[in-house]
Amino acid sequence: MGNKRIKKMLAGAALCSLMIAPLLLNMEEAFATEQSTNKQAGFGVGQGIKWADQVVAPFVDMTAYVSGSNLSNNGALNLAAVAKSTGQKFFNLGFMQSRGIKNGKIDWAWGGFGGLSESDSDQWQYEGIKKSIRELREVGGDVAVSFGGLNSGAFWETTQDSTILANAYKEIIDGYGLTRVDFDVEAGAMNYAHNLANAKAIKKVQDETGVSVTLTLPVMDFGLVSTGLSVLQAYLEAGVDLTTVNIMTMCYGSVVPDYAQGSLDAVDNTKKQLQDYYKRYANKTLTDAQAYAKLGTTPSVGFEGDTHPYFTTDMFNKIVQHAKSRKLGMVSYWSMNRDAMVDGGQGQVKNQYEFLTVAQQFTDGTTGGENDPVETLTKPSIPVNLTSSNVTQNSVTLNWTNNASKEKVTHYEVYRNNIRIATSATNTFKDQNLQANTTYSYKVKAVNAAGTSDFSQAISVKTTSESTQGDTWVIGKSYKIGDIVTYKGHRYRCIQPHPATEGWEPDITEALWVRIY
Repeated sequence: MGNKRIKKMLAGAALCSLMIAPLLLNMEEAFATEQSTNKQAGFGVGQGIKWADQVVAPFVDMTAYVSGSNLSNNGALNLAAVAKSTGQKFFNLGFMQSRGIKNGKIDWAWGGFGGLSESDSDQWQYEGIKKSIRELREVGGDVAVSFGGLNSGAFWETTQDSTILANAYKEIIDGYGLTRVDFDVEAGAMNYAHNLANAKAIKKVQDETGVSVTLTLPVMDFGLVSTGLSVLQAYLEAGVDLTTVNIMTMCYGSVVPDYAQGSLDAVDNTKKQLQDYYKRYANKTLTDAQAYAKLGTTPSVGFEGDTHPYFTTDMFNKIVQHAKSRKLGMVSYWSMNRDAMVDGGQGQVKNQYEFLTVAQQFTDGTTGGENDPVETLTKPSIPVNLTSSNVTQNSVTLNWTNNASKEKVTHYEVYRNNIRIATSATNTFKDQNLQANTTYSYKVKAVNAAGTSDFSQAISVKTTSESTQGDTWVIGKSYKIGDIVTYKGHRYRCIQPHPATEGWEPDITEALWVRIY
């Protein structure tokens, strides 16, 4: 992961003289205990707020190192910068994991990595994580911490001692000022007995703190898999009040050829399973509306792997519109790192925040919190003077006049061919990865706390014709859609962004290149 580290000085422990009178000794011990308690009561990241019943909250990999970007806080994703650019203020942060038991306590850290916890001395990136949380809260946002994840290291794998588990959760909830936590239960962490022990600990903590609890589980198009149902059973039997059962609508494999439709089926079928299991194990009857309201949906966007289809914004839009019509509790996706384009290109996202702009349609531009300030505003006026510039064969730069400052516009929505493709915090946007010699229609809307403006006047822009020449195809170079290369006497146009490697030559990889001469 290549994390940089800066050593921090450790505070010295105060010494207590045995020569002081017993009464004074007791007073000093009491004072020292109070100071220790106060120090451990918070990690310096502020306090969370109550989340709305319906929320957009993308998952963020807080262990993934972000470098060379204004979106980096000591290598951690700068959540406040994302919020200021997009209006998105709520995130699920993954993943908190165990490194084992130390001195009778769970030794926890982000991703289980050294240097990413309160107990480590080498905390450079960890301080960046805390700064990101603190600054996001300062602009009205909040986070949920997700425990578990795909890799081994779930707390309930380490121990089934309910006291040790409860103490660990209480420490993290209090330290990070959390009002909401998530348990991502998958892979080898789905043992029923282990999850029942964990659920009992969570129930105890929930009773003490009032924290909201969400459960993230794998699904197929038929709904929760058998191990997922056993985990749900454990939580219901333990009496945990689940705000959301968030299903991972992703990674189905070849048995589900249409990932978008499979995800819609997964939501509807899981709704039926929730009704059945709540009746059987919690003695509660859920209406269709109540069951849907307890569901969240989380696809894996962009490029996940060679065995999965590229998950497009059009596919995601089907999921979001379905979630909106069913009035689900949450829309999320994996991951914000990909969508913010700080993942080194692994997710092959074409435009920054293009998936977030789709997700935000779930709440019609609301940000998901109940503590957001309410201002007496009207929706913004229509943006004017939309023009294009710097038109190339695969990109267009759009410009328009900023709305008046009194309208307090937070961002603009950009539409291409009547589909929202991006948001922009400024009055300009560069649309990339377009087809050569193709006409596109653009229009924009302005957004503030009161609502969204009507569309601007539309403009049509035609990209330039592709060059009849092209550079020689070279291993190691990264190619984007529309690039022209020559190879073995022929010219090829790139149709999928990728780095050139041996075995991906243009004449043998039709998924990446199309021959044009």
